[in-house]
Amino acid sequence: MKHYDVIVIGMGLAGLMAAKAAVERGKSVLIMGKGVGTAHTHTGCIDLLGYYPAGSVDPVHNPLQSLIRLMEESPNHPYARVGEADIRKALTSFLNVFNGGNYAYLSRGEENTITITPCGSTRPTYLFPSTMEWGGIEDAGDLLIVGFDGLKDFYSPSIAHNLASLREAGRISFKVRSISLPLSRFSDRRMAPPPVLGRLFEDHGFRDKIAQGVRAELKGEERVAFPAVLGIERAHEVKRELEARLGARVFEIPTLPPSVPGYRLFQVLKRNLQERGVTVIMGFSAAEATVREGTCLQVTVLRPPIQRSYSADLYVLATGRFAGGGLAVRGDRIVEPMFGLPVHQPFSREEWFRVRFFSDKPHPIEGFGVMVNEQLNPVDDHGNVAVNNLRVAGAILSGCYGLREKSGGGVAIATGYTAGKGEFH
Repeated sequence: MKHYDVIVIGMGLAGLMAAKAAVERGKSVLIMGKGVGTAHTHTGCIDLLGYYPAGSVDPVHNPLQSLIRLMEESPNHPYARVGEADIRKALTSFLNVFNGGNYAYLSRGEENTITITPCGSTRPTYLFPSTMEWGGIEDAGDLLIVGFDGLKDFYSPSIAHNLASLREAGRISFKVRSISLPLSRFSDRRMAPPPVLGRLFEDHGFRDKIAQGVRAELKGEERVAFPAVLGIERAHEVKRELEARLGARVFEIPTLPPSVPGYRLFQVLKRNLQERGVTVIMGFSAAEATVREGTCLQVTVLRPPIQRSYSADLYVLATGRFAGGGLAVRGDRIVEPMFGLPVHQPFSREEWFRVRFFSDKPHPIEGFGVMVNEQLNPVDDHGNVAVNNLRVAGAILSGCYGLREKSGGGVAIATGYTAGKGEFH
């Protein structure tokens, strides 16, 4: 049985950041996951805090300032467990991975940016990839939105229509127009999902045809928005070439899943870990953990036709919520299936259905999850540590209304980094 200093279970954003923090401390690290986390649904943007209190209709202007209020009012929130200093360190660590290359992450100082969604609505976000620069509703310049008839995950007429409604309401100042081009005009395909179209954009001949087709449709617009498929490995290069050919600022708008920017985010972080010597096991989930007297001794991975066990001094659990298998329903209870950790759930199953999920206030089930102390060790309702060499990070944590707060990315980065670095305030 091979031994590591740190084993990270889960390959979402929290798990990747935990592994990064651990290997930077000189630790031997194994990270394992059954897939790519929620990368296929991730817009590629990082939300720190978009709305507070959760359910508010007014977006947060300066999320770092609002975090101070949140931590004072919600001491059990994951942000409060980590603290402002480590949140800032974690964000810097994340940015350092990307800002040495062409595919950088940007922000508007410490302010949120109001971005355009695949539905043509708007949402606040804190960090965005360089391919989405010039895509905020604060940015000036009339806008042409380009769609493709063969891409069924992006509806440019609907986006333009909804943005036009915002203009009528006085929320944006620029004019919006859309076009939809037949994909068969530029390739031998009539239809293509986002990842395939992303690969096509990396072909110079395909880009040249696209540039000619879009340029013929321009009517003085200063900005051109494409679905977020402008290349897989060379997205910044594709964006820059299109800008030169069109004489306009080009940016991406996220598509419906599967998400190319989410895939880029995952691949850059995974490559960074592998270059630093982290061992990566993908496609096989941890089947069980062996815990005795409050200490995890090993985790067993099912790799048909054999099982393999691995041990570590420290384990980080970052398996997400229900979609990632980090939480599961067993009868009338929500459970954490791998370690059997206590799950905070103050309401019975009967109460789960008494409140509409998309009501004005957050649904109670959003706040369910694993409770932790300031060291991110899992604890029960009385504060007793369940597994002393285990730390928990990411969406599986209780006390956070990530969907309503728009805080999921920030919580994943901050708690993952803090769990992996092993230094706590």
